[in-house]
Amino acid sequence: MLRALMALGAALLLSGCTLLPGPERAGQFPLLQDGRARPGVEKVIVTIPGAFASVGIFAPVLAWQEEDSTVVAYRFPGMDGLPLDHHVDIDGSAKVIADYVNDLGAKEVYLIGYSTGGPIAIETVSRLEAPKVSLALISTAGPAPEAALSSLRSGVEVVKAMLRTHSLKPQDAWTENYRTLLYGEDALADPAKAQDSAARAEAQRQNMSTPSIRRTMAHTASLMFWTLDRPGALADARIALFHGAEDTVFLPNAARRLARRLPADRITFYEGQGHLLFETSQRLFDDIHAFFFDES
Repeated sequence: MLRALMALGAALLLSGCTLLPGPERAGQFPLLQDGRARPGVEKVIVTIPGAFASVGIFAPVLAWQEEDSTVVAYRFPGMDGLPLDHHVDIDGSAKVIADYVNDLGAKEVYLIGYSTGGPIAIETVSRLEAPKVSLALISTAGPAPEAALSSLRSGVEVVKAMLRTHSLKPQDAWTENYRTLLYGEDALADPAKAQDSAARAEAQRQNMSTPSIRRTMAHTASLMFWTLDRPGALADARIALFHGAEDTVFLPNAARRLARRLPADRITFYEGQGHLLFETSQRLFDDIHAFFFDES
């Protein structure tokens, strides 16, 4: 019975995904740049958000102001002004990004992938022609079956949120669950973090809504079946993982396994932090900048 249900779920995901074309047929080009992208630019910094996330989470990167550089952002369908007219495809999205960056002819490429954006960034690396490539993975997803397990855990967390709020209203559940995304479930027992997470979650309440099935499939279906087939293709890249020690979406142990497989040069865990590191960590982007530019 369980196998039958899993097969049915996979079929639904695939069918939902194939209703929309891949990123190469998007009505609008999914990449944005800061106005400094030009052929021959020395450094390209690529930012890739996760499912349901805006490119705005990378705002601190725009303040880096590295000499002779440009910041390029990949948008998910239905986000940041992009129509929901195609689906994210891990390999296809990576090819769109790599083709654009390769056309610029940069000598150095720096990629930052958050959550679902992590696998896209990983697959982009193997397609890049630049002699120097560095990769930072924030709260990253891992190869199958990690995404499926994450979906199951997330469902359980939403049910727990309903029980805590004594409410069946989706907005109440999403708002309460946001607190665990910030600092993890154990932090709810810490008075200071509980108060902080409650205030942060309430500030986001108006933005909390259940994503449509169409958007969910467009953002996540490809991740469900992604496998790290060619870790050896990343051998020449410098790689670091930045992960919350209390991440309930993609567990720390899964991040450790991925770091070993890549293999990564380092993995940094942020104690008392959850999946939304870009919201809670004061030093995340400083740490990434240091990894990219302060080491030889």
